Amino acid sequence: MTLVSIVGAQDGEVMVGGAVTMRILEDGSTTGHRLGIGEITIAPHTDGPPQHRHAQHDEGFYVVSGTARFTVGTDVHDASAGSLVMVPPGAPHTFANPGDEPAVLLNTFTPDLYVQYFRDLRAMVEGGGAMTAENVTGVMARYATTPSTEYAPALDDRGSGSPVMVLHGGGGPASVLGLSAALAADHRVLTPTIPGFEGTPRPDDCRTVADIARRYLDVLAEQDLHDVVVVGSSVGGWIAAEMALQDSTAGLAGLVLVNAVGIEVPDHPITDISGLTIDRIADYSYADPDRFRLDPTTLPAERQEAMAANAAVFADYAGDPYMEDPTLLGRLSSINVPAAVLWGEADGIVDVGYGKAYADALHAPFTVIEKAGHLPHLEQPEATLAAIEDVLTAHPGA
Repeated sequence: MTLVSIVGAQDGEVMVGGAVTMRILEDGSTTGHRLGIGEITIAPHTDGPPQHRHAQHDEGFYVVSGTARFTVGTDVHDASAGSLVMVPPGAPHTFANPGDEPAVLLNTFTPDLYVQYFRDLRAMVEGGGAMTAENVTGVMARYATTPSTEYAPALDDRGSGSPVMVLHGGGGPASVLGLSAALAADHRVLTPTIPGFEGTPRPDDCRTVADIARRYLDVLAEQDLHDVVVVGSSVGGWIAAEMALQDSTAGLAGLVLVNAVGIEVPDHPITDISGLTIDRIADYSYADPDRFRLDPTTLPAERQEAMAANAAVFADYAGDPYMEDPTLLGRLSSINVPAAVLWGEADGIVDVGYGKAYADALHAPFTVIEKAGHLPHLEQPEATLAAIEDVLTAHPGA
């Protein structure tokens, strides 16, 4: 007798949790692997993954409740309950929930190829792997799926509430998007891409960190935003400091610098990671580097090329002397907005003593994040988010 699969309302295999939850209803075992079905629940004001393409399966989305926003290249479509969206192989796409209510989607895969992607993703996390963009890209590649990097936004804008701008460093915008998404639960969060990263244009007059800072202030002016708290990671922290020094319109309300670079501190030199392999950079960047090790040869050629281009752009901005402006330390005392400095205790690029010098120059509180290195928002996201939210809650502008 042929068996029939019945999956109850509370049954199924939960693959991914959090703001975007995937529950597998049919893994292909009943359909001869011709069809896989999942249920996606997207929390309010939540973005999905970056745009990507599948080469070997069709994907369908039926909106059960709420409204889902589908971005296909540069086109945006809002699909209400009862809508069906079909994505053929090769089409760039992503989804989001811009509304105030959860969105529930029935997600189909024909054939069922992509079901195993979610299992591998879950296994990676359960094994201690981090949900970084490069790690996720490596898992995607096993199932003929690649990022659509040509559609990476120059300005990611999500959430609502008091404004926050989150600035990335050499790891690119994907290195802070998890932090941006978490902050967007209570704030409007803007995450710009450094000009030249991820294939974005780099104008001729954008050659230095100070140039980037000026452009980001222009973004805030164009958006008519004031009393913005800027959160900067690594080089993003240096950019944030330059923004505060250049700000003449009271656009900024405060700074949160996370393992920032940019100053010169005697006896606490910056480790030069230019030219090092990704594996060696991980040793300097993380308290637990094995969670973040990556073999770039496992990534699609398109992604490898994008990473190499990002590294070249970063090296040009880093300048000489490497990742510092000898005048910056002395200028920090003229910043007239409140600041806070957060630091991963195991940072092998800029140590805790370097961070303390930053905080002292700003007359800012200094918080050390344990069991974290240069990117504490990736290694200890909850502790880092809590420390940032403490600043935002206490800050009058927030």
